[in-house]
Amino acid sequence: MDESRVQEALGQICWLEVPVRDFARAKKFYTEIFGWEVMDEPAKAAGDCVKSMHFFNKGKTLHGAFLELDEPYHVVNNIAERPAALPLMPTLCVVDCEETLKKVASAGGKTALPKTAIGGEMGHFARLIDTEENMIGIWSQK
Repeated sequence: MDESRVQEALGQICWLEVPVRDFARAKKFYTEIFGWEVMDEPAKAAGDCVKSMHFFNKGKTLHGAFLELDEPYHVVNNIAERPAALPLMPTLCVVDCEETLKKVASAGGKTALPKTAIGGEMGHFARLIDTEENMIGIWSQK
């Protein structure tokens, strides 16, 4: 990457790691809901707690890996007893939050927060729980 692109990327999210219990289930969920491209062949995992690591991307802007972890190392970023507690959370752009939440339910995920207007013509957001119990935000203009 040339220096100008490095400078432009500073401060932006450049990598996303998604902890998973079941790689095949997570792959199905994220390809169905968000159209991510996922490598089936695992890469060499770094660290003792990572059972497998599978790279994914969405175009040229999102890159990361599903990390299948040994159970004692799996951290859940949502607590059913405290639904208003907020973790550090990625938010993904979608065409329509409501339609995406319908797809999420049929793919085995759950709605954590239904489609909510932000106000000031800034669109809508919602929160979902994926099949691996990770909370993810979604945003849409309509």
